[in-house]
Amino acid sequence: MKPALLILASILATGAPWSWLNPQLSTLDHRQHELQTALSKLPALPAPQPLEHAGFHSGLAPHADSIRWVQIDLGAEYPLDSVVVIPAMLGVVDSYGFPRRFRIDASNDPLFAESDTLLDHFSDNNPPSPAPWFVAAHGIKARHIRFTATTLAAQPHGTRRYIFCLGELLVFSGGRNVALHAQVLAPNSVETLPTWSPRHLVDGAYSLGLPVHPDEINGNGWHSGISTTAETTKWTQVDLGAPHAIDEIRLIPAHPRDYPERSGFGFPRRFKVEADGKTIFDTTSADFPNPADTPVAFQCPGLRVQTIRVTATHLWERSGDFVFALAELQAFAHGSNIALNSAVTSSDDTITASWTRTGLIDARSSTGALVDESTWLAALSQRRQITDELTALETQRTQALAIAYQRTAWLGGSVLGLAILTAWLAWLRSRRSRQQEMESLRHRISRDLHDEIGSHLGSIRLMSELALRDGPPSDSLQEIHRLAGEAAESMRGIIWLVREGDLPPLASLVEAMRQSAASLLKDIDWQLDAPSSSESTTASLEFHRQVFLLFREAVHNITRHAHAAKVRIEVNWKAKHFHLRIEDDGCGFDSAAITAGNGLANLHHRATVLGGTLQITSSPGQGTCITLEADFS
Repeated sequence: MKPALLILASILATGAPWSWLNPQLSTLDHRQHELQTALSKLPALPAPQPLEHAGFHSGLAPHADSIRWVQIDLGAEYPLDSVVVIPAMLGVVDSYGFPRRFRIDASNDPLFAESDTLLDHFSDNNPPSPAPWFVAAHGIKARHIRFTATTLAAQPHGTRRYIFCLGELLVFSGGRNVALHAQVLAPNSVETLPTWSPRHLVDGAYSLGLPVHPDEINGNGWHSGISTTAETTKWTQVDLGAPHAIDEIRLIPAHPRDYPERSGFGFPRRFKVEADGKTIFDTTSADFPNPADTPVAFQCPGLRVQTIRVTATHLWERSGDFVFALAELQAFAHGSNIALNSAVTSSDDTITASWTRTGLIDARSSTGALVDESTWLAALSQRRQITDELTALETQRTQALAIAYQRTAWLGGSVLGLAILTAWLAWLRSRRSRQQEMESLRHRISRDLHDEIGSHLGSIRLMSELALRDGPPSDSLQEIHRLAGEAAESMRGIIWLVREGDLPPLASLVEAMRQSAASLLKDIDWQLDAPSSSESTTASLEFHRQVFLLFREAVHNITRHAHAAKVRIEVNWKAKHFHLRIEDDGCGFDSAAITAGNGLANLHHRATVLGGTLQITSSPGQGTCITLEADFS
């Protein structure tokens, strides 16, 4: 028992007993540690921000397995680096309407008769993560991208209708999002402006905010002079130093740390973008939705330009006054921002510690360093994958831990059972050893009584018998001879009792009675009736002793006082009840005149000890009958 308990204690003392009980836990914990380490190196998922343009919304379907799809035309064939899908956000609901199962295919055929499947995904997550899905395309050449939802999401509010929604679909080729403002084909869609529209799927606005690496550097960007009216023209310009072929112009909205609740700070409501005097984008006749923390990009592939000017014609209201501000102006050529550290001029400025001209071309937003959008989205997608795997691992670990608990209970029960069994075996061994010691002791005592006291009593009886033969009889000598014989007979009975075990058979008691009667009733006609020998019925040694001594006392009284010619002894037992009857035809006695010398008090005492009843029936000249009734166990 002790080694088993020591093993269990050593297991528990290691601090990781469950892994020992279920090795799968070690594998899961190791993988969990790897994932947590990888997760710590990835950018944090930004808090989703609500936008006026939520994205694309499919038409309603009566069943979840209804097929709905949306498709974009890139305008030309491109070698694809990746496709990125960003879930839509509506109000406080993250990943609004994101389908449980979907497929992304690329093709040069608008009918997708031949296509390459980039991703076929099924998920039981509810709700799904608002993080992006980044799918590597490995240089596949395609013009059309189709997103097909095969298991739709339930529409909120228990309408029993099904939908799918997307916030943005980006397609990167050569480090540029070639899906920006691409043509969208959606045969079954909802258009409820300004929130939902197929065009919002490729407008560059999504709920994840700017691709930045947050830091604590104090720098908000560029800020115009302050105006008292909104209809004031302000401009800022970047000179690249020489003509460059560019692919995209991007404006990064400001979000000062001292205005944490005002994203899109200073972004003009109406403006235009010009390159060397050529208009790239013009929204001076209509309000432009505030982009909050979303980049505003304009495609201009292959355009050669040296100067880029942004002119605001309707300013943003600050606090009773009006301003124009930007965190950064970027010009991309083959995925690189060539506007970095260019010369900046403007109509006017507000120069402070955090607002400067150089802040417009320092590769920073108001909250941190700008990073490559594709790389940033890939990292956020990896974070989602790792988080999903950690969630699955936690479920597996809970199940594996439950198995370990079950094995612990089984092991504990086994150890306890082994301990009980060991203790029981030890008790049996100890009991057997004690029985053997007692048996050996009884044999030694009986042998000593027989060899020492028995032999001395035999010698006294023999010497008194020889003395009676050689000389005149003497009353004293005759009494010595008689007492020595009775003592020897008593000694034989005691030796028999000592030799018997804890539960001797009643057949042994009958045999001892028979031998004792043969010795004491030599000159009397006696008969003992008892059941045939049966070793199956036993009684305690104390029961044997009391019954045997009672029997001897009764027979001894008959020998000395009854002057009987016949004695009948009847012994019987049944169902743990013992019956003894001793009857003689002697002189009897008057039961009303019993004296202590008759030894009847000893008989009653032994019957009381046995918990039985003793009945003595006698009258002068009519003999005596002694009946004992007692139970035994």
